[in-house]
Amino acid sequence: MRAVQLIAYGNPAEGLKCADVPEPEAPSPSQVLIGVEFSPLNQSDLLLARGVYATHPALPAVIGNEGVGRVLAVGSGVENVKVGDRVLAPLSSFTWRERMVVSANGLFALPPDADPQQLAMLGINPPTAALLLSEYVNLKSDDWVVQNSANSGVGRWVIAFAKTRGLKTVNIVRRPELVAELEAIGGDLVVVDSPDVSKEIKVAVGQAELASRWMV
Repeated sequence: MRAVQLIAYGNPAEGLKCADVPEPEAPSPSQVLIGVEFSPLNQSDLLLARGVYATHPALPAVIGNEGVGRVLAVGSGVENVKVGDRVLAPLSSFTWRERMVVSANGLFALPPDADPQQLAMLGINPPTAALLLSEYVNLKSDDWVVQNSANSGVGRWVIAFAKTRGLKTVNIVRRPELVAELEAIGGDLVVVDSPDVSKEIKVAVGQAELASRWMV
């Protein structure tokens, strides 16, 4: 079967190669065989390929941190998913391959009519954004949240989750063309980074309101 392998740490453009690798064995008890449909490219994947990530698999190695696929076969004792279900691949299960055997623990069927390309990206950025808004500061409705690199995957999810909680977001970007784009998805204030960006934000929302700000 086909896969993308890391053959050397360093420049990802040189170290990542398409390869033919052995088919996985049949799933054992409490395991499932997944046919990978989509697996995104994350910054963490590039960091791993460069050799600066916490994980350093022995080379050559298939990499890939998240993805989505269909259950092709189940081992004995698996009851939480069935053949044909679409599931998220467990994080860091090295998803840049056509098929893989993983533990069934924690797997669940995804909505059948959801966009699989969007589902493939649910494992890292959405949970990160949700935890940023809930695990570090006790935020209440109408608080302001200030974030940098707001057009990133995490940043866009911060905007979405903040809206559901009644929070207001200040979103700092690097390019003017991103302002209207982030306003359209719910950013309350979107500003382009500059030496005076702090003053611009304070004028826009008021000094008192920024006293309760939280930076992400």
